Amino acid sequence: MHDKRYQVFISSTYTDLQEERRAVQDAVISMGDFPVQMESFPATDESQMDFIGPLIEQSDYYILIIGGRYGSVDETGLSFTHQEFRYAVEKSVPVLVLVHGKPDTIAVGKTESTDAGRAKLADFITEASHKRIRKDWQDIGELKLRVHEALDHAKRSKPRPGWVRGDTIATIDALEELNEVRKENEKFRVALGNLSVEIPLPKLPNADELTTLTLLPLTSSNNKKRGSSAKIQGSWISFFPLFFSNLDVSTNDWNGEYYFNIDHDDSCIKVASAIAGELAPVDTTGCFKISRSTLERLISYYTEAGLMIANGNEGTTPFTETAQRLARRHHVVGSAAPFAIIEGEVLVTTIGSAGGNFSRDLDDDIPF
Repeated sequence: MHDKRYQVFISSTYTDLQEERRAVQDAVISMGDFPVQMESFPATDESQMDFIGPLIEQSDYYILIIGGRYGSVDETGLSFTHQEFRYAVEKSVPVLVLVHGKPDTIAVGKTESTDAGRAKLADFITEASHKRIRKDWQDIGELKLRVHEALDHAKRSKPRPGWVRGDTIATIDALEELNEVRKENEKFRVALGNLSVEIPLPKLPNADELTTLTLLPLTSSNNKKRGSSAKIQGSWISFFPLFFSNLDVSTNDWNGEYYFNIDHDDSCIKVASAIAGELAPVDTTGCFKISRSTLERLISYYTEAGLMIANGNEGTTPFTETAQRLARRHHVVGSAAPFAIIEGEVLVTTIGSAGGNFSRDLDDDIPF
């Protein structure tokens, strides 16, 4: 899976929400995405909507921030923010609505001063909230949190094209072509019924069949210790208890729906260090890693074996009940490491030391 970045259009009234807009911009950037907002627009002879329209259409998501003002009205009878919102809806850009939860606490200078303005604002909020998930906020800190939640949920529930590095375009184009071919094949399969040709899936290895993992050296986060390289052989199932206990999984929720996320980079380190720890009588934490492709291979196997959830995003854990039960059984039974080193050594050395099979803490040499 390629690491995508998304273009996010930030829309709101301007003079009353300058600090909030900067906070939302920072939140979007912190998630690795690209914010687009009117502060960045150059001077132009085009009308505002003629210039902004294509930018909204090119954006992956549209964030609407509503405070206490409706905004200036032009000849259309609508504020610019209202026009931007309707344009995003027209172009099917997912809209994320964030409304101030306590309008009575907003400073007088940042609210509508007339009944007509307040009525327009109320109508706008009703229109923007209709059949959309809306989140309320009361201060800048809560607003940034809501932006993180809303974007995270939108990326899962409403995936968009996004942007990728130029050197990955060829690969993605190839995948898209393959996906189109798959769709065409599915159409033919349905049309031909039983005459379609079924392509057999490769046979899944048995749980007790051997596989080999390569442990790669890594310098620990405190820069004091470093692991070594080694190849470890064991059965697919022998690695599972450590994989289960050390896969880095976080959980969040959106409107009562729970989603989990696997941190692949941290998981590569934690799983490898745990395996190394079974083979060496020292603290191996943070000193080893496996490659991302090795982690994906393990995930693919355990998914195909029915121990992990295939879709990978709904619920609070990626593991099935069978997997959790299997891990509990292994924990209860316990045993020596059911795998072995077939190449290299599992060593942890102190950086700057002259070497040795295993590192020792300096405190071990102090007799008091």
